[in-house]
This record gives sequence, C-alpha cells and structure tokens, in this order.
Amino acid sequence: MSISFAVPGSRAAVVLAGALLSLTVAGCGGSGEHTASSAPPSGPTAHAPAATPVDFGNGPSTIATARTATVDIFKDPGDSAPSIQLHSPNPDGAPRVFLVTDRKPGWLHVLLPVQPNGSTGWIAAKQVRTAKTTYWIQVLRSGHRLKLYQGKKVLVSTPAAIGSTDTPTPGGAYYLTELLQPPNPKGDYGPYAYGLSGQSTALTQFNGRDPVIGIHGTNEPKLLGTSVSHGCIRVSNTVITRLARMLPLGTPVQIAV
Repeated sequence: MSISFAVPGSRAAVVLAGALLSLTVAGCGGSGEHTASSAPPSGPTAHAPAATPVDFGNGPSTIATARTATVDIFKDPGDSAPSIQLHSPNPDGAPRVFLVTDRKPGWLHVLLPVQPNGSTGWIAAKQVRTAKTTYWIQVLRSGHRLKLYQGKKVLVSTPAAIGSTDTPTPGGAYYLTELLQPPNPKGDYGPYAYGLSGQSTALTQFNGRDPVIGIHGTNEPKLLGTSVSHGCIRVSNTVITRLARMLPLGTPVQIAV
C-alpha cells in the first residue's frame, strides 16, 4: 500500500492506494456484508451533537490538523482530563483533521469523526495547526444532487446517488476526513473515495469496520440520480476526480433535505 500526504489546504491532501478501501466506507458500491440496526450506533463520546452550521458560504472554514500522535478531546475547555483521545494518523493512515466551529483563547471547538453524528469537543490549539478553505460541499438528498461551492459561487452541480430507504444517507454537517484511491479505478468506488466524519445510522458495521459514509465514484453511472447506496454519495468518475484534485481534507460537507 502506498501513502502520500500533502499540507491541508492543498489539492489531493491524502491519497491511499490498497485493499483497505472496501473496508472503509459503508459498502456503498453495493456489495459486502453489513449488519442493520434500528438505532444509531453509540460512540466513545458524551458530547452533544452540534447544530448544522447556518451557511458554510458565509466565510472561510478553519481546518485543524493534528501536530501530535494523540489529540485530547475535552467536553469543556480546561477540564482536568480528556473525555476521549483520537490518534493521528487515523486507522487508514490519513492525518487526523477536524472542522473548527468556534474558538476560545488557546482552544478550538471542533466537529468530531465519532458517533453519534454531529458530536463535538474542545481541543487545545497547541496540538494542531490550522488552515482555511472557502470550498464546501452541499448534498441535496431530495434532488439527488451534489454541489461544490467556493464561498457563494457554485463550481460543480452534478447528479448524485444517495442511500436507499433502508440505508439512508444521514443528514447533517460533516467534513472530509480522508481521501482513498482504490486499486481498481473502474470498480465499485471509481478512482477516488472521500471518507466523511459521519457514519450510517442504519448499519452498525460493514465488514467488521465502522459504517463510515463517503463520497466516491461509481462503475454504474446509470444509477446516478437515484436512492440506491448503503448511505454513501456516488458521483461520476469525472466529478470525483475533479474533487480529489481540488479539495483539502477538512472541507465542510452539508447533507440537506
């Protein structure tokens, strides 16, 4: 497996090539074993889910990338001990990134890539470095469409496949956590797949891994514009290749009605 990294804020912030892809996102290619759940899986955090930001287009978003091998997550700034710790790189070898939602002197309030979706916490500013991006993605589930914005400007508007009735794509505010390059660019996931900070609310696991949702290409373009996946968002291979060349890890993703 080959791994290459670049500074957040640059194009193609991380690319992994290898067999891990099929274990990483929630079976969105349409194959694999999964376990259904009648309730969202619980995660190692007691943090309350965050409200969806009003509008990512109102100004640049701040991305925080770990400087240290372990990032301490606190429920409140100045707590005596962290509630959880997250490691960097993440289990797939990507640098640990967070999307900043607020700040206090010496502290950053961030979205977390843990269950329940929308969980938040505080991290010490000294444990991360920050960068800004004006890019953000909006997924309109009712319209089966993905839009890429730079500020208020729409750069891409394209048909997308979303989750089926049984395994819907969960709404909310997320961010890009990793960029994977499948070994077969003509396979189920296309040439690239972004992992998101959210997970399926209908599956408890996929192939023994957390059911992470993602945005990726497809070898079935005729299904774009339909509700057919296990929760991921599928776009054409041309579009996912363009996104992979533009978007840094940490880019905000808003999944709306």
